Formats: sequence, C-alpha cells, structure tokens
Amino acid sequence: MKFALWITGLFALAVLVGLASTLNNGYAILFLPPYRMEVSFNLLIVLVVALIVAAHLTLRVIAVAANLPREVRRFQRQKKLKAARHALREAGIAFFEGRFQKAEREAGKALADEYAPENRALALLIAARSAGAAGADDKREGYLNQLDAMPERLQLARHMLDAELKLEAKDAQGALAAIERARALSPNLTNALRLELKVRLLQKQPEAVLTLTEKLLKADALEPGQARRYRLAAYQQQLSGLLSAKEVRDWLRRIPEQERANPALLSQAIQHLIGLEEYDYAATLLADALASDDGDSPELARELGQLAEHLSVDKRLEMLKEADRWLKLRPRDHWLLLALGRLAMAQQLWGKAQNYLEASASIEATLCAHAELARLFEATGKEEQAQQHYQKSLELALQRGC
Repeated sequence: MKFALWITGLFALAVLVGLASTLNNGYAILFLPPYRMEVSFNLLIVLVVALIVAAHLTLRVIAVAANLPREVRRFQRQKKLKAARHALREAGIAFFEGRFQKAEREAGKALADEYAPENRALALLIAARSAGAAGADDKREGYLNQLDAMPERLQLARHMLDAELKLEAKDAQGALAAIERARALSPNLTNALRLELKVRLLQKQPEAVLTLTEKLLKADALEPGQARRYRLAAYQQQLSGLLSAKEVRDWLRRIPEQERANPALLSQAIQHLIGLEEYDYAATLLADALASDDGDSPELARELGQLAEHLSVDKRLEMLKEADRWLKLRPRDHWLLLALGRLAMAQQLWGKAQNYLEASASIEATLCAHAELARLFEATGKEEQAQQHYQKSLELALQRGC
C-alpha cells in the first residue's frame, strides 16, 4: 500500500513540474564580462538542483573517506570482542565438562580483548578455578590478584571462590578469612555459611558446627539428612575429647535421643569407654541398645562378646539375666548368641555357655563359634570334642583364606 502511494505521489509531482514548465516562459541572463548568456529559467532551476545534489554527494564521499580509518578500527574491535565473548562461552562449557586446561586457555583469550568488567571478572573466575583444579597454584593466585582490581560489586564472587579453593587445599584459616570478607559484603549469604560449616568441621570445632547446622536448617539451606550427618560428625568430635566416664555420661544426657541411639555414634562411645577401661559402663550402654532396638545390630552384639572377659562378676550376671529378653527380640542373631556364650564362659557357667555357642553355630557356622566351643570343651576336659571344633575352625579359616 505504501509503495502504491509513493508511485502515485511521484507521478503527480511529475505532472505538476511538467505543467509548471509549460506555464513558465521566462529566461535568465548570465553575465560574465565580456560574456553574456541567456538560458531558459526552467533549465537554470534544473542546473541549480543538480549542482546542490552533486555538492551534497561530494561532501558525503569526502566524509566517508575521512571516517574510514575509524570505521575500520571499530570493525576490528567488534570482531575481536565477538571472538573474546565466543572464547568466554567456550571456557564456561569446557569448565563444566571438566576440561580445565582448555577452560583456562579460552578464558585467557577472552581476557585479551574483553573490556566489560563483568565479563572480565567471569573470565578470571573461570581461569582461577580451572588453574586450581589443574594444580597450577601460582597461576591461580595470579588470576585472583587480577580480580582484586575489579569493582567492589564483583569482589563477593572473588572471595567466595578464594574460600572454596582454600578449603580444597585444607587451608582452614585462609578459607575462614575469605569467608569473613565475603560475609562483610553479604552478611546473609547462605553459601558462605555452608562453607564456614565445612571449615569448622575441618578445624574440629563441634560447637560451631552444631550452631551453623541449626542456622542453615532453619533457613532451609540444608537437607535434614545432611544436617544429621553434620551433627553426627560434631558429636563424634566432642566424644573424642572426653576424658572420663562421668564426662561421657553427661555428654550423652545433653545430646538428643535420636542422635544418642545412632548405632555409629553408640559404637564409637563404647569404643571410647573401652579405651578409658570403663568396661561395665560400656556394657550398660550395649544392654540398653540391645533392649530397645528391635532390628539387626550385629556390631553391638560383637562388641558385647569382646567385652565379656573384662566385665565385673556382677555385670556379667546382670547381662545374662537380660539374655532371654534380648533373644525374644532377636531369636536368630548368631552374634548375640555368641556374645552370651562368651559371657557364660567367663562366668564359668559351662552348660549355659555350651547351649548358647551351639545355637550360634547351628544358625551360622562361624570360625569364632567353633573356636569358643573348642575352648569350652578343652576347659571342661573333653579333648575329643575340643579337637573336633578346632578342626572345623581350621576348615572355615582355610575356606575363607582360599
């Protein structure tokens, strides 16, 4: 539609010009002594218009020619900038592919011609992270130093990267200093809290680990399963610093019941008490766990068997009284039967010990069960039966060894 209007307008203009030229019969005299020239007025108008157009075109050509070097420089700069940003994209892709040497190389290309601070900072971050992953620590520090010259609004990313790299290098103090610098710029940054949590765990500061875990859990920045693992690690670190049975008892009262019942933590607490030669208290913890846990707990039963010879007489008798209740919960637990057999043997209750040990061997023939039966028959003067069980123990040992 627009094209048709333009054509109609041009034709109308041509008609008007034609009509005007027929109505205008005048002429112009050009006088330049000693010359005199008469020309049609219409021709003069055409010549003036043509002169104006020619002058305009000449000036445009001169301007374009004068501006040509600057346009060439701009074109080259745009070409280099396009190549730099393509290299930055390639660096990012290579980094996430795990091709760190290529990522660093492409990031270096991007730095050569990039002028935008954000893109330069991104290239330096990729280069520093890639150099660190490739083990080039000197180059990594060089890239980080270049980041120091970036605007303040880009320093948060620099400090967070520095903290991650220091943490990977097990430099807890350096990582903590970088985290503090990051938190000065963004106090509520949850990722900084996550990094600090890992640093505090590395520094063996269990109280700080527990505080940070709860803070992150309330902020929905940590999954419940992760929070429980961090708590468990903190409690294990606390336990390793306890020096007496009283301290262990007080510590167990302080921690939540759910964590106190964790088999891994309970096993470590028992081993710690054994190291302190608090055998009876370790057995008490085992008894409570066996009485309250209706699932399989072979590690607890094994530890009970290993404690048998170290317990006091009263504690052994107390444990044997609880045997029937435990066996109702786990009637086919051969490790529990083995532990009870060892308790009875330590108390020289030979008949009861034989029943427990034979029941354990009948459920699953283990080297330990046959070895204990051999010891029992040897202690009661039944050498032939003792030799039979020694032979079975040897056969089991050879089977496992081969």
